[in-house]
Amino acid sequence: MKYALVLVNIKGLGVKTFGYIIPDEIKDKIKIGQAVTVPFGRQGFIKAFVVGVSDYMEEGIKPKKIKEIIDDTPLFTLKYFKLLEWVANYYCTDIINVLNLAIPIKLIDKSAKTEYSVEFLNYNNATKRQIQILDKLKEMGKTSLIEFEKQVKTTRTTMKKLDSLGCIKIKEENIYRNPLTIFKDNPKEPLSELSGEQKDAYEGIKKKLKSPNPILLHGVTASGKTEVYFKLIQDTLDEGKNILFLAPEIALASQLTQRIAKKFGINEVAIWHSSISDGEKYDVWQRLYNNEIRILAGARSAVFAPLQNIGLIIIDEEHESAYKQTNPAPRYDAKVVAQKLAQFYKAPLILGSATPDVSTYYYASNNNTLFEMPHRFNNSPMAKIDIINMQEYSRAAYKGIITKQLQTAIDETLENKQQIIILINRRGFSTSTQCKACGEVIECPNCAIPLIWHAREQKLKCHYCNHIEDMPDTCPSCGADALRNSGLGSQKVESLMKELYPNANIERIDSDVLTKKNSHIEILNRFQNKEIDILIGTQMIAKGLDNPNVTLVGVISADSTFNLPDFRAAERGFQLLTQVAGRAGRGEFSGRVIFQTYNPDFYALDSAKEQDYEKFFRTEIKSRQEFVYPPFTQIIRVILSCDNNTRAEKSVEEIANRLQDLIEQYGFSEHVEMLGPSNCVIERLNGLYRYQILLKNKLHEKGHKFISKFFKSIKLPKDIRMAIDVDPIDIL
Repeated sequence: MKYALVLVNIKGLGVKTFGYIIPDEIKDKIKIGQAVTVPFGRQGFIKAFVVGVSDYMEEGIKPKKIKEIIDDTPLFTLKYFKLLEWVANYYCTDIINVLNLAIPIKLIDKSAKTEYSVEFLNYNNATKRQIQILDKLKEMGKTSLIEFEKQVKTTRTTMKKLDSLGCIKIKEENIYRNPLTIFKDNPKEPLSELSGEQKDAYEGIKKKLKSPNPILLHGVTASGKTEVYFKLIQDTLDEGKNILFLAPEIALASQLTQRIAKKFGINEVAIWHSSISDGEKYDVWQRLYNNEIRILAGARSAVFAPLQNIGLIIIDEEHESAYKQTNPAPRYDAKVVAQKLAQFYKAPLILGSATPDVSTYYYASNNNTLFEMPHRFNNSPMAKIDIINMQEYSRAAYKGIITKQLQTAIDETLENKQQIIILINRRGFSTSTQCKACGEVIECPNCAIPLIWHAREQKLKCHYCNHIEDMPDTCPSCGADALRNSGLGSQKVESLMKELYPNANIERIDSDVLTKKNSHIEILNRFQNKEIDILIGTQMIAKGLDNPNVTLVGVISADSTFNLPDFRAAERGFQLLTQVAGRAGRGEFSGRVIFQTYNPDFYALDSAKEQDYEKFFRTEIKSRQEFVYPPFTQIIRVILSCDNNTRAEKSVEEIANRLQDLIEQYGFSEHVEMLGPSNCVIERLNGLYRYQILLKNKLHEKGHKFISKFFKSIKLPKDIRMAIDVDPIDIL
């Protein structure tokens, strides 16, 4: 090949690809994935990745030569690059967007951290004092030179003398930064013996490991799904293969990795998510490529880490929307990418949840890859759930929010020295600030949504574009001194709880407080150690918490999720309530759950109260089939936006008309249905007016190719933006 396509990170331009001539002296050595040095204008020589090779170059381009290969060992393989190409095609985006997402571009600029180690060899010609030092080194074994010098209170000069005598060996070597060192003191634990129900699920799954379809482990909360995973992991390790284990969020991934490290040790385990440092990512990446890591755990981005020799992929809490990246492109779903990855490696994909995605459950049922664990471990009873109708009890509630029933339950729980979880699925202190004189609601200047009042910072904030402003003294519209905060957020619930229970240890956990590295681990560890009596939070506390001392869960505004204008709203609400209810009564004490709601008769709420997934599924799947929503079709959402409303509306109408003509021309009218164009539910975001087209594709891959080809052919004016979201998680 004559030319190489390389990926570079250019100041002011971002990540781009450029073609370079491959010099004759390295033609036999060049490989996809290698780091190279290339000339780039005034910036001189810069580092880059080889992402392709070719015999041809576009006309009119005069490429320069690659200077040298920095490292013969590639950072990724051709198989890995093929996966990224598939992601680009499936999600209708440029490969550059996928490369930018998947490969931490700072890897180019990072290098290995080195440190001098020291190792005992012999006592050759050593003095009495030197023998004392050597005795200590012999006892400690190979260790860090600088740490050894501190411990024995010696100097570098003395150590160099011992090196020259041949008594010790000082060597510079790579030191891998490992974010799991915070767990290094955890004692290793044996695998737990499986219960009858767990064993049945495990043995059933083992028989299906060769199936090309994903396997679903549907087990109620606290049924012990993780122990089944661990047994399958051990089997895979025994076969000499590696494991990818995904959790939906960083906090859960950290808890999961801690448990994995306890069972399998930290030396062959790694974690991958957006909060580990660039240096740690560099080292994990190197160890993954060198096949030194056997188990990789992480959040959704871990699906792109270059884990070798994959023999098993597990996705826990598979129903969670956090597996889908909503912005920027590629708007990928880690579950979908993991399924393709499993096909590449001919590895089984196991999905687990107490409340599976409706589509996942439908496919697993039809493919005979569904395994059920309907009882809690050791047959512990499910928590008792009460529904409090706020239409009847809100007037007697504290500040109209915390009912007498919930207060009584909290009093009893605190008296018994047990712990409480309070769920309020909204950040901030209030949901809107409104003038009671003229009715004006203070909105974000960039987005068509109300600003949220955050009492701790004394600021109004937008949760979409992060706009922040001070609370005005008077109404910007009419000038009246009548601005009032209304609605409810996690900060306000925290404030009310502290008013009611001043002697209790109360903490809040949501994205507003998780600003420091590992802060979520610190809060959850304190809760686990009974240092927190009441933990208040958003949906991130609804899953993964396994605290046997939690006996009460209270849900404020249990119907808030049901009210969203989205076909998945009922499913999301049912999942959230069922999951958070599962946090109570996981130990020797029975659990109690209280749902406060203004809509007590809604079918999803009733199913959540009974913890009956099948009942919910039967109702929901009928609705999906009637209105032709997934799993009976694929949804592709196209959003056009512009800072000029008229231009945005005109562009989306033109595109919709062209697409409809093609649908009819190809005879796809019965199989590809177009809804819209219409305003997005959130009509303006980040200063841009937004319109959408929804496509229902019943032609599967054929329809996807048709739609993808059409939108790739569109040439848009510079002021019009287009976003294509394949399999969107919402239509807001």
